[in-house]
Amino acid sequence: MIHHRSGWNFLLLVGLLAGNGVWLVHSQVPFPGQCPEVKIMDTFDVDSYLGIWYEHSKYPFAFEIGKKCIYADYEIIDNATLSVVNGGINRITGNPSNISGTAKVIGPARLAVAFFPGQQTSKPNYLVLGTDYESYSVVYSCTSVTSLANIKLVWILTREREPSAETIASAKKILEENKINQSFLIDTIQSKCPKLAANSTDFGVEDLTEDPVDEFVGTVLPNAIDKA
Repeated sequence: MIHHRSGWNFLLLVGLLAGNGVWLVHSQVPFPGQCPEVKIMDTFDVDSYLGIWYEHSKYPFAFEIGKKCIYADYEIIDNATLSVVNGGINRITGNPSNISGTAKVIGPARLAVAFFPGQQTSKPNYLVLGTDYESYSVVYSCTSVTSLANIKLVWILTREREPSAETIASAKKILEENKINQSFLIDTIQSKCPKLAANSTDFGVEDLTEDPVDEFVGTVLPNAIDKA
């Protein structure tokens, strides 16, 4: 429990972070105190981890606001580096987009993912808490902003766009074991998504015409405007 004075200090820090755009770069969920210890996998098979993963759920993340059908593709570059492609579809325009980067293997289940020039890759920011390589992966990142607050990112990734309940239960068990709050998890829309083109991380052009804009634009937004 946060004492009254430290609670106000934390709220003040949150305001400063938001005002300076710090947490928007990483996450939209601040937590009090420094990053807690978590159990990371002792051994990690990079080759088995390669390929496409679909985003099932995650903590709110500024770069993914308004997107659906989100996926990540990891491929080998050399013994210590992976290529990374993150993609998805804009829920308002229906347009696909992706961003490419690299992931440096720092240690077992510890990667430093970078998408922009000059982004540091000396410290891991992508920690795999658990995966069976075939159905789910639980990814975690935490940054201590000061002694008063930290910002977290959590993802549940799956090999199938719409995984089984058993698969998600296995992933959430790992979160429970690490005492990671699940109430902030937001499910990612993965239904009615166009197929990825063969041997490519781009969506097939012919599929994009089937459902370019989802119910968010067709129903939710108009209803919200009518009620405003």
